[in-house]
Amino acid sequence: MKKLVIILVSTIFWSCGDDFLDNPPNIGLTPDKLTDLASAQALLYGAYAQIRPFVSQSALYSAGMMRDVLNRNRGEYDNFYGHEISTNMTSWQYTSGFTALGTINKIFADDLANTAATDAEKAAVLADAHFLRALIYFDLNNYWGDPITGYTVPLLELPLSIDDRVSCAKTSELSSFIETEIEAARFHFQEASSGISNYYAATALAARIYFFHEKYDSAYARANEVITSGQYVLESDVTEVFTAPGNSNEIIFKIMFNSVDGSGVSPSARIFEAYQASSTVGFYSMNTNGVAAEMIMDEDDARYTGLYSSDDNYVYVEKYTTDQMHYQYIRLAEMHLTRAEANIMVNGSVNQQDVDDINALRNRAKPSSALTSIPTKDQALNMLFEDRTKELAFELGDHFLNTKRLKFGIIRTEDEGDGFKTYSEWIELLLYPFPTNEVDIHGLTRSGN
Repeated sequence: MKKLVIILVSTIFWSCGDDFLDNPPNIGLTPDKLTDLASAQALLYGAYAQIRPFVSQSALYSAGMMRDVLNRNRGEYDNFYGHEISTNMTSWQYTSGFTALGTINKIFADDLANTAATDAEKAAVLADAHFLRALIYFDLNNYWGDPITGYTVPLLELPLSIDDRVSCAKTSELSSFIETEIEAARFHFQEASSGISNYYAATALAARIYFFHEKYDSAYARANEVITSGQYVLESDVTEVFTAPGNSNEIIFKIMFNSVDGSGVSPSARIFEAYQASSTVGFYSMNTNGVAAEMIMDEDDARYTGLYSSDDNYVYVEKYTTDQMHYQYIRLAEMHLTRAEANIMVNGSVNQQDVDDINALRNRAKPSSALTSIPTKDQALNMLFEDRTKELAFELGDHFLNTKRLKFGIIRTEDEGDGFKTYSEWIELLLYPFPTNEVDIHGLTRSGN
């Protein structure tokens, strides 16, 4: 088993290509060999390896699209800032996502029910498989889903043959599938002996999914379950969350650093390369005129003073100070922000628990900003948008997703003039294009034709 896993992890990254849907990666497990638990587990290890290059893209690309950063040294990233997005960069995210999905779908194509294993062992395989499908499709739908036409990426539940052709799914169909998948993951994790991930990671991901799907009652319930479980604890100092290698008890789900990956493949390496505090080597610094900077740059807030640095020319993001650390995918701070806002949206008012959730983060970052009374709904929602930006900026595209959810504007570039570009102006510009080969082979279109 260990030998098979090592082979998967060390070779899987080189199998990505633009023609993924017609040439799924050969990882050495043909259907006649996929007949035992070890093979299914090996596929899962391969899929977790394959999402490593996938998850870092949201944090990198979305920051440019939202104009939260200035790009110094990487010309190919300029198109994100200008909303002229080509397939040169986004194809990598698309194909790495669908490569992992192809690996996972091999598990669902197998007769796992008749595999020689205990029910708990089978449940562990299914839990991780459903968890990963929800995670990957959630991100794909966020960046490729067209809010105007209502179409998104293809929905694949089983492996494709060479002659199969696919078309774009409806965003509503894929959203429903994502919710079904994450609930299936939660169900199976409860029955599982052990898994690569776990029940609370799936529950936290469910909270994120429901929150951005604007199903606030479910988002509240899932976030509340994670918080009240007592499994995770907010650090007293926010910088401890980002201390390498990244083993904080605040982190609910992380993608482990693996030195075998090599620079540029590990998510932490990708983020560090972009944000490292060097005017000559790093290529992203904070846009001090941007929307995020207006909220973040508070000299009295530890989330700024502890996680950002500056010189005469630039403000650097230092949430990742080395290329050799785990990648924080979900942490407890997000659950407090999600629980508070979801509860307010459900009730139409603010209660003491919502205040406590807001203060949980304000007390450790800027005690003088802690609330001493219950604010109005509008006041609280404005506070939560600011606190969410301060807390989660440059992590997993949260600021993009939240701005999109609330239909807020973004700043214009110098060429566009001062002021804001409205949601209706920018939303159609932020759709990632399909890889050229996928369009040529499958005729993918989000027009609904």
